Amino acid sequence: MESRFILAQFVSPALFYVGAGAVAAPILIHLLARRRFKRIRWAAIEFLIQAERRNRRRLRMEEWILLALRCLAVLLVALLIARPFLTPTQLAAGFGRQHRVDRVFVLDDSLSMGYQSAGIGRTSIASAKLAVRRLLDSIRQESPDDTVSLMRMSHIREPVLAGGYLDDRQTEELLMLVEAIEPTQRTIDVGEVVEGLAEVFRRAPDLTGAVVYFISDFQRHNWVLPSSQGSSDSESSGVFAPLVSWAGEDRGLRVVMVNVGDPSASNLAVSEVGVSTGAFVAGTTARLRANVSNYSEQSIGELALRVAVENVPKPVPPIRDLPARQSTNTELEVEFARPGPQTIRVELPQDSLPADNVRYLAADVASAIRIVLVNGEPSPDSYNDEVTFLKTALRPAGTMFSGNEPIVVDEAELERTDLTTFSVVVLANVYRLSDPVVEALERFVRNGGGLVVFLGDQVDPDLYSGLLSRGGKGLLPLKLGGVVRPANPAKLVVTDATHPALRGLSREGDPLGLSQVPFFQFAACEPVSEPKPEMNDVQPTEVGQPAGKTNEAAASSLRIIAQFQADREYPAIVERSFGLGRVVVITTTADKEWHLWPDHPTFVPVMIELMHHVAKRSENERELWIGRRLEIPFDPNMYDSTALLRTPGYPAEAEVSINATPGEGGDLAHFVWENVETAGVYQFVLRSRESAPVVRLVAVNTDPRESDLALAREKDLRRAFPKLSFEYFEGIDQLGGGAGETRVEMWRTCLLMLAGILFVEQGLAWFWGRRR
Repeated sequence: MESRFILAQFVSPALFYVGAGAVAAPILIHLLARRRFKRIRWAAIEFLIQAERRNRRRLRMEEWILLALRCLAVLLVALLIARPFLTPTQLAAGFGRQHRVDRVFVLDDSLSMGYQSAGIGRTSIASAKLAVRRLLDSIRQESPDDTVSLMRMSHIREPVLAGGYLDDRQTEELLMLVEAIEPTQRTIDVGEVVEGLAEVFRRAPDLTGAVVYFISDFQRHNWVLPSSQGSSDSESSGVFAPLVSWAGEDRGLRVVMVNVGDPSASNLAVSEVGVSTGAFVAGTTARLRANVSNYSEQSIGELALRVAVENVPKPVPPIRDLPARQSTNTELEVEFARPGPQTIRVELPQDSLPADNVRYLAADVASAIRIVLVNGEPSPDSYNDEVTFLKTALRPAGTMFSGNEPIVVDEAELERTDLTTFSVVVLANVYRLSDPVVEALERFVRNGGGLVVFLGDQVDPDLYSGLLSRGGKGLLPLKLGGVVRPANPAKLVVTDATHPALRGLSREGDPLGLSQVPFFQFAACEPVSEPKPEMNDVQPTEVGQPAGKTNEAAASSLRIIAQFQADREYPAIVERSFGLGRVVVITTTADKEWHLWPDHPTFVPVMIELMHHVAKRSENERELWIGRRLEIPFDPNMYDSTALLRTPGYPAEAEVSINATPGEGGDLAHFVWENVETAGVYQFVLRSRESAPVVRLVAVNTDPRESDLALAREKDLRRAFPKLSFEYFEGIDQLGGGAGETRVEMWRTCLLMLAGILFVEQGLAWFWGRRR
């Protein structure tokens, strides 16, 4: 860096030159005061002349001192009006300090920066680029020897430009790099951004000072943590601790925040797409749940929602009356024409932020839900057989396909049955359950399968409580008691109107007459509270879930879906989550030994909906957010260690060959893909050792939090980061065409000097005048 003299600049140079010219006024007054007089010799004053000659030199020196002070006072007045200033580079050069100051532009390139503001007619990222241009113009004028770095928040540890100089060539290259930055589909983590920035600074030991410009739309959900609301001592102020620690006492650090967001931004988004039914079956109707959010201050009267399966549009009703700042769940019904992996796309009409108007769901459509019915009381008489009515209800005769494929086995056959080929296991009045069978059932449900348990006279309450319940740690969420035989038939009453299997029967007034079905006997039971999961009780994790953490479903509380009303209320249908699967207990029989429910028209739809609800979910029906890695577990004994990955851009983008990484324990291996930057459905094509290739689908969507464009204003940021000193500018107009916030104005110093000089001049003039 070149040596530079301290050369101040002026806000108003013309005023300085006019004021500097006024310095001539005291000199003219001094010269006019020296006009010559006619000398007349007079003997009486010879003594005074001799005295005057002795003091002439002292008086002349006093006059020159007063003249100099008066000229300096006029000059300071001119400087005060012109407002001189110095830049940090000029100050450093003046004191002989040759250190490097880096101007670091940190641009927010998250999804929300693609918002098209109707008021100014440009996107937030375009405003950010314009802010960089204005700041660069000012830096080149004020501090041309400083270096400049450019970073993106999405990849903060990979600078776009590091330590560039502001000559004509490199400035042009820098502007081209700025223009090339476009919004990603990621969200940002402020803590990760600050930590990454501090890491980059630590890799540059010669860097002794930095001015950091955070240029962002400053979304509230990113920059104002919930813990910072209303607390000046919030822990969120520690987010900037890595930067403050880097600066310490021997480095200079200035933080400038430039908010380019739109305070009046409004947005609509599809924030979630979920599955209401347990499994997708070809030829049947599946129910989806779409959550649509209105991030604006105006309500929406009617909103069209589009749904497509494999790019084939499906008719769905419009959304009506969506209030401001509210979300709504919409039930969607779709039908799949064929089995196999398929893509579901839910979309809103285009708005000012189109990237969050679409959401994807991957569906592995089965040809049928395979259900194994374990018959605990078989009989040659179908009327007395335990599972005859249930099997008929699950797959009734007729042209309409229920989607179920029930297979009946007895207790002995259960031990030899491969449960991995089924989606649901039904225990119908089963007495004998060996330890290996219980272990197989727990493993089956923990990995996502469904278990439905019907009780009856064959069930041993102590054996079930010991093997299946185990104090709440096992499959059974109930402690069984004896058989209840009420004096009058009990009624079945739905207590959870939102449950997918019974919500159609829970209408007001019971129009389908479910409460009229007589139940003569049922098993008394008591819900068992579930123990809190221990740290070492690790459940299988879904794709994207951190390893070593218990699955959320494992800790969920049980649901009492329906009750029997007799002399008092008794649990009738109870559900709980276990691992990735579900367990449902019906405290009566599957046949008509204890009731007459199979004779009632509600029996068939309830059994079908119940099996669909608990059915094992496909491994493909998973959702990830942008920025997280894809991880597909597989059995290395069944598939090759090499797979093909097809991104959402396939076939325009070529498929990629990836190799497996060994899993922990050696049981399962994984295919991993780190570069997840685009929303859509990713396809993993696994090569099977014995059959045709298998396709696994993973849906990747944007973080729904990015859709909320509410801004964090200056007061919010200062409340969130009370210990951080920063300068804040809202909008690029406040930048004033430059980076004036970096200069050091000297008018206060001039004012103090002027007051001091006037005081000294007046004091000397009074003192010398009195002596004369």
